Amino acid sequence: MRANPSKRSVPVARAGELGARIRKARQELGLSLAAVAGDDFSRAFLSQVELGRAHPSTRTLQIIAERLQRPIEYFLHGEAVSSPALELALIEGQTRLRRGDGAGARSLIDDLLQRRPLSLDVRTRAQSILAEAVMRTGPVADAIPILDEAIRAAEAAGWAGLAVELYDRMGTAYYLLRHPHEAGRWFERARAAYESAGRDDPLLKARILGHQANLHYVAGQPHEAISEYEAAIRAAGDVLDMPRLAAIYEGLAVSHRLAGQLGSALGYAQRSLRLFETLQDVRMGAQLRSNMAEILLEQGKAQEAEALFDEGAGRLAEVGDRELLPHLLAGAAEAALEQGLLARASARLEQALHAAAASGDPLARISAERVAGRVAHAHRRPREAGAHFKRALELAAGVESTLERSRVAYDYARVLEAEGHGALAARQYRQAYEARQARPAV
Repeated sequence: MRANPSKRSVPVARAGELGARIRKARQELGLSLAAVAGDDFSRAFLSQVELGRAHPSTRTLQIIAERLQRPIEYFLHGEAVSSPALELALIEGQTRLRRGDGAGARSLIDDLLQRRPLSLDVRTRAQSILAEAVMRTGPVADAIPILDEAIRAAEAAGWAGLAVELYDRMGTAYYLLRHPHEAGRWFERARAAYESAGRDDPLLKARILGHQANLHYVAGQPHEAISEYEAAIRAAGDVLDMPRLAAIYEGLAVSHRLAGQLGSALGYAQRSLRLFETLQDVRMGAQLRSNMAEILLEQGKAQEAEALFDEGAGRLAEVGDRELLPHLLAGAAEAALEQGLLARASARLEQALHAAAASGDPLARISAERVAGRVAHAHRRPREAGAHFKRALELAAGVESTLERSRVAYDYARVLEAEGHGALAARQYRQAYEARQARPAV
């Protein structure tokens, strides 16, 4: 009979070890049994836990941890770790990711994976969380072998639901690495596995559809993307999952923007931002600020755009994000440039170039180099501008993003035209047009 990942088989910690740690923390704070128990469980039960004669559930241990003001790491110490402590560590890892603390989630799950013995299902679920944390903190490529091992384990154990989630996560890794074809292969595998298993998990289906919609967006297919995002909303039905709904709203925002429907785009972006703020997801909140700022730039509202870029960049800096930060800094530089604030644009650009050099995201470098070309042109340094644009074009040639190639070529063409190089400008305008028309199959 195949194992069921919902059933725990982690050996119970050595009698009294977890209880002793709880008692020690309680006494250090000078709290009574009643103060820790509150109205959630009895003093007698807590006493039995401290004596090693009873074992708390994951939720009970979470309440105890909060009242003792101890991080989950405190309960992972010792030669043996209880099943509730392991489960709580997994929950806490997911919570940290939701709040944008990828480094904290990575540290916690790394510590958990060092524990022995550790059941296969706990290890595999922990690897899934660790992979997402690695994708947040970089380098993204390091998540691939982690997911590969987890997928092999899930397939061997027959955990169809977990395998679907891992396929989807692998697709996300390749999407972040700017390999949309490989990402599409994994997303399609996730969708096929979901359907063949006869699962009834509307949120998981909505997530897969949303990710496939993202591929239509980066392929320059906004109308197809909008259709897929709307299908994802229908798939979710009446189930309230704010993170997934916020992500779908974000996708609708950028797709409507690409389709030239700026009013609808801004409306969806504002809805998504409100949801992500409610969830305290710092990274996604910053992403939404970036999306809204891009829309405002296209509407000619550069001052409002700059404020959003700056706010998002400040929040990302607080949580140590290295992948998204360069995009917001480059956006702030471009917004300042649109206002004629050349000195401020140059200062922001210097930060963007420095951040892009430390990022593993090639699109971050493309964005920084493109804006650097515009700023150099504003300083009347044509050779420097040309060098930046050429570097951006070289980088864009190495990623599967027609949008980025088109955007760089178009901005370079405008600069060449302003400098009186009509023939060269016409060539770049042609490249921009061809890049926009080249819509790879998703």
